[in-house]
Amino acid sequence: MEIRKKVLMSSRAELERRRAGQRLRAMQKSSIRWLLTLPVLILCIGCSSSVRPIPFQNLTHRQNYSLKLADLEKLQFFVSSDVVAQYQDATGTKSLLVPRLTPGVATAEGPNWIKVSFREGGVDVPFVTDLKQPDGRYWIASEIDGGKEIKRIVDLPEKSFLHKGVRYNLVSGADALLLVDWETWNDVIGTRKATEGRRVGEK
Repeated sequence: MEIRKKVLMSSRAELERRRAGQRLRAMQKSSIRWLLTLPVLILCIGCSSSVRPIPFQNLTHRQNYSLKLADLEKLQFFVSSDVVAQYQDATGTKSLLVPRLTPGVATAEGPNWIKVSFREGGVDVPFVTDLKQPDGRYWIASEIDGGKEIKRIVDLPEKSFLHKGVRYNLVSGADALLLVDWETWNDVIGTRKATEGRRVGEK
């Protein structure tokens, strides 16, 4: 009887060890599958975002395709960095914050500038490019000389801009750039009719 009990106990212990080993191997396989799947999930998450802001360039993105205001209004613009400005009203000092990558739409344009609104009824923020540059970017700017000229804020001794008679003093963001969503830009460019060309012998 004693020998039989020992044999039964030994068999049960062996069975438990086998089951534990099977469970461990199953967990290891599951972990390996998860590790293999994780990079794919990360890639898919990254690809799922349609917003791909890039610096808006005067030649590459605007002049080469003769974009007018009607075209610019279809583009999704963004600001490259936090912009904090202060202004005075009847109640005292107020602050205006435009966080990095805040979306905006074009409201006006000129030969070397674009005005962008980041809030309905809010400030139309001017961005200007240097036409002397081969493919200049657009920098946050300010109207000077009563609106006759627009210059980069970073180049002005007084870091501020004027909107509807109100002076906004920049606390930060004087070097902010205008960004554009590549997808919306590509959609606008896609409406341009491409020349099909002609082959020899065709009439």
